[in-house]
Amino acid sequence: MRHFKYFIFILFIFSFGYANESFFKSRLKSATKGDFAVFEYNKIYSVLSVFDVSLDKVILEEITISKDSFDKKVSFRDWIESRAKEHTSWTMYEIDLKKDIIKDAFSISKNAWIDIAKTESVITKLLELDLKKIRDSERKKIGAPPLMGEVDRRSIWQPIKMFDGKKISRAKFDVYRSIWPDDNSVFSLKRFDIYFDDSFAFPYFIEVNNGHMSYMIKAIDSGKNIKSQIAFFPKRLAEMVEMRKDPEDPDLLTLKVKNADYKDFDLFAIDCTRKDKLIHTVDFDLKKEDDLSFFHINLNDLNEVFEKDHKYRFVIKPKFEKNIYIESSDLFIFK
Repeated sequence: MRHFKYFIFILFIFSFGYANESFFKSRLKSATKGDFAVFEYNKIYSVLSVFDVSLDKVILEEITISKDSFDKKVSFRDWIESRAKEHTSWTMYEIDLKKDIIKDAFSISKNAWIDIAKTESVITKLLELDLKKIRDSERKKIGAPPLMGEVDRRSIWQPIKMFDGKKISRAKFDVYRSIWPDDNSVFSLKRFDIYFDDSFAFPYFIEVNNGHMSYMIKAIDSGKNIKSQIAFFPKRLAEMVEMRKDPEDPDLLTLKVKNADYKDFDLFAIDCTRKDKLIHTVDFDLKKEDDLSFFHINLNDLNEVFEKDHKYRFVIKPKFEKNIYIESSDLFIFK
């Protein structure tokens, strides 16, 4: 299977089985800030950690490095806490637990937002998959299969569990399975077996099988309380993207704002026609829809404060936030 960008993250999202909401959410909610696992695949190490988690969302952090570049004398914990020298990518993902969607992603290494829409079709397909726990009789066994008619007495195969660089003896895992639909994608018709233990949020082993060959991703280390070197998950800058009158109600003016992820606001209007730039407080009704906020203004309420033919610039300020102002790029002419 060929490697592609965000591969381990997509497999991780899949492994939690969005189709099984109770399993997915219980796993995420059982995680704590600082939980991490190190995966090895395609000569790459990928460290996936919980940056933050609450009832409504979880923020994951993924850092990758080529296997050849990693200093084997250093633990993964120390490498991360020393700002992950020679990393090839450093990415953060915000997952909305109420809607079960990837809300946003930011590349620390490139200091840029990642366009989630480009992977939307893959993620959508992942959400539709049915991930189910399999019986012991269906699991991989150790040794050659018995001859026909003989009882299968082989032991169940278990992956190795590493925790802070130490092998955990007698570790036991449950296996969850699903088959990818026939969609001509890189995952098409492949079987996924995901190995979890009962005490950790992340999977320890992932096997992708198409009946002829297997592709395996294993966790080579894991741990808790790792210290991220990132202070906070960035927020996209809020911007006013539209100002328009309702065609069915000319007395209603709507300001459309994107990425205004705040609860309460104040709205002001600056009289740009006056030399003293008089500022008015404006009443509004607020409605939200996903990442959009709609500020509805009744123009009849402005008759006593706005002056005819004057030009006004609207400014929205989130309450309890310093130095954050969302301004209209266009001026509104009051008639």
